[in-house]
Amino acid sequence: MAIISCPSCNQQISDKSICCSHCDIDIANMTSENLASKQRVNKIKRNQSIQVQTFLALLMFVGGFTLWYWEEQPSESWFSILGQGMIAVGFIWYIVNRARLIISNK
Repeated sequence: MAIISCPSCNQQISDKSICCSHCDIDIANMTSENLASKQRVNKIKRNQSIQVQTFLALLMFVGGFTLWYWEEQPSESWFSILGQGMIAVGFIWYIVNRARLIISNK
């Protein structure tokens, strides 16, 4: 008995299962066309999720610059420190998501 991923929800199930215990899809009666279609839909959903996360990272990055330059002269106030942290986290999150998107499209 082997463990496989469900074509619909990607949860781990037994290869002997007739239907997925997580999403109740009938695996036994799936054709190869239905299976390929489900896999394409899952890939599109995954890529859309990564793109949304990339947009949120970009917003965090821009918001960090806004907080950092809120005052006329950036100092060691909590606005400045929070802004610098948001810039760093947003930039790293953006780079990681872009790498995930490139890897996922291969």
